[in-house]
Amino acid sequence: MTKDPFSILERKDSEHNFLCLCSYISICENKKMNLANVLLLSLKEKHYKWLFLNILDVENEFELVKMFLQYDPFLYKSKYITKFFKSYNKYRK
Repeated sequence: MTKDPFSILERKDSEHNFLCLCSYISICENKKMNLANVLLLSLKEKHYKWLFLNILDVENEFELVKMFLQYDPFLYKSKYITKFFKSYNKYRK
């Protein structure tokens, strides 16, 4: 991890935008949501996915999932996320 000021500001700005988008999705859905549910919605709903990909300047869904896991490494333990990816893999084959 670099200590130069630009990298620190860039990382903090990216994290702030990430959390703002998560809050925005909770507001739009009109309920308090955990990070796992926000991730699932951002992968299922095209308009939420578009927001995350464009505002956070993420290239694809894999990078989006990676960003969520970097923020909370224990998301992989969520049974909803595991179930989604198992069904996603079946769909893709």
